[in-house]
Amino acid sequence: MSEAAPKKLELQLDTETARGRYANLTVVSHGREEVVLDFVAALPHHKPQVVSRIVLSHRQADALAKTLRRTLDQRAAGTAAPSARSDEEPN
Repeated sequence: MSEAAPKKLELQLDTETARGRYANLTVVSHGREEVVLDFVAALPHHKPQVVSRIVLSHRQADALAKTLRRTLDQRAAGTAAPSARSDEEPN
């Protein structure tokens, strides 16, 4: 039995979002229903500022954690793909 390939995900990305935000600190908090990721720019001589807040379900946060671990392990081994989706199973 052959597994179906994941559907190609076509993302819409506006110019402002495409520029991205610099963050060198992440604060993770959670409630009963969600995980909150605050990305912070902590620069010398400036008060640390949250530059982006992402709220995820626990299920999506778990999938993100697995994807990050897999991607970092592959990068360390020199085999990382240029991008990965957290809804895909590892190859």
